[in-house]
Amino acid sequence: MSSTTKSTSHFVFSALPAWGHAKSFCILAARLVEANTNVFVTLILAPILLEKAETEVAAEFQSTKASEETRKRVRILSSFKSDSPDLFSLLKPLVETYGPAYQTLLESKPISCAVTGKVFDAVPPPNVVVLDFFAYYQMLATRAITGNTVPILAWVTGHTSHGVRLFGPASHGGSFEDLSARIEAEAARTGKTPLEIGDKIYRHTEGKIVQIAGLPDMYDWEAFPQTRNHQNSPSVSPYREYTYNRTHEDSITLRGLKECDAVFATTAYAFEAESIGAFKSWFASWKKDAYVIGPVLSTRKVEDAPGSTETKDFLEKAQAEYGEKSVLLISFGTIFWPSEQNYIEEVIEALVEKKFPFILSYASPWAKISDDLAQKIKATGLGLISKWVPQQYILTHPATGWFMTHGGHNSVMETLASGIPVICWPFEADQPAAAAHMTENLNVAFELVEVRTGENGLKPLLRNGRKAKGTREAVGVEIREVIDACRSAKGDELRKNAQALKIKFAEAWAADGVSKKEFRAFVEKYGLNLL
Repeated sequence: MSSTTKSTSHFVFSALPAWGHAKSFCILAARLVEANTNVFVTLILAPILLEKAETEVAAEFQSTKASEETRKRVRILSSFKSDSPDLFSLLKPLVETYGPAYQTLLESKPISCAVTGKVFDAVPPPNVVVLDFFAYYQMLATRAITGNTVPILAWVTGHTSHGVRLFGPASHGGSFEDLSARIEAEAARTGKTPLEIGDKIYRHTEGKIVQIAGLPDMYDWEAFPQTRNHQNSPSVSPYREYTYNRTHEDSITLRGLKECDAVFATTAYAFEAESIGAFKSWFASWKKDAYVIGPVLSTRKVEDAPGSTETKDFLEKAQAEYGEKSVLLISFGTIFWPSEQNYIEEVIEALVEKKFPFILSYASPWAKISDDLAQKIKATGLGLISKWVPQQYILTHPATGWFMTHGGHNSVMETLASGIPVICWPFEADQPAAAAHMTENLNVAFELVEVRTGENGLKPLLRNGRKAKGTREAVGVEIREVIDACRSAKGDELRKNAQALKIKFAEAWAADGVSKKEFRAFVEKYGLNLL
């Protein structure tokens, strides 16, 4: 179905060089141009995301048999060249080249991809800009060119409960309302730069109880359950500088949220309705609308394993030998990896011992899988390990029964949309709160406690008093108990609850679905001619 109006809408999108920040918009882009013949979407991404974005959009179009004319209206390009796989080093060139690319689009001129050389035809100028909520410098470039004539919406990919805690006011449970002021005061006192002391101030805990609508009460130290294995990596420095290099009292992320015109949140009401209420109330206090349009997930049926025939073969073999819902997917996203290598090895040993087939993805640059361990896994026939796996294909395959995850927003949305229950191994950011919410409120997950590390990780949890012992032996005992629980009535209960959420997620973008209604509210507010 397409719109009958000829008035054109042109969306421009840009994000940090992190796939989790861009993937959902790729799906929305395909959805918009298929429903509306008058819509163009241009994505300005770092080279590291180019192929992934093209593949994601192409898969969406393939499933709907979209016409060539429709496909051409999603234009994906990189504004600079780079072969670097390090997402942190790509920040500066992305920021520097975004402005000229946006100016070209505004002038309705043809634009080319710096990586592929592909030239995209001239189209009407942008009238909506959607930016990753971390992309503050792209926002400044946009404002410098079009001022307030083109609305800018922040694209928030994360659990809203964490957004409230990290950036919200104290009246809504925010814990860091005065963080920038504290960093600046400490910098003045010590003579150090905000970059040098920012993490220390941010991660300081003293046993305060954090209360966020929709979450169990938690001690402040529960937000940092793991030792950071990347905090001293040189490649992280550009990101930290990007975050802390300020000429204003707020962090750039908070400034971006304050200075945008409105917000798109990709979470789901079915997942965290109460936290969403607090999130919307916070933005209403700034006289801004927050449109909750999630989950923004593909509705296509994934019948093949793109780029990974070994994944397909492994799942089919596991299903034949162990039955449906027998396989565990293990993935901690593209950044995180356990700092205690022996903990992940203990988990693998337990899975082999219990004959629990698994697929392990180790995409993080800090991931370590020794040749010896890889050979042992291969010899058992119970495990498959890879730097990259087709996650959605795995989650929707009948052989898959569980997902061990860090609990990041995209992973949570994808697994619950597939009706797959969770084993949580949180690291930081929105993950610890998500783990508590999924175990205590939604009852769709087990949380691993003994895998916690470091000073904060070994302290007790407020909700149950448990605290990690800090030993591999304790990890071994816990994971074996969890494996047994997965195969028990408790595991069946969690699966039933996850399946119920799957149905609710699918309803969100139906004709009268809550997320569809919120997107329509955005369309009406800004006078766009869209379905």
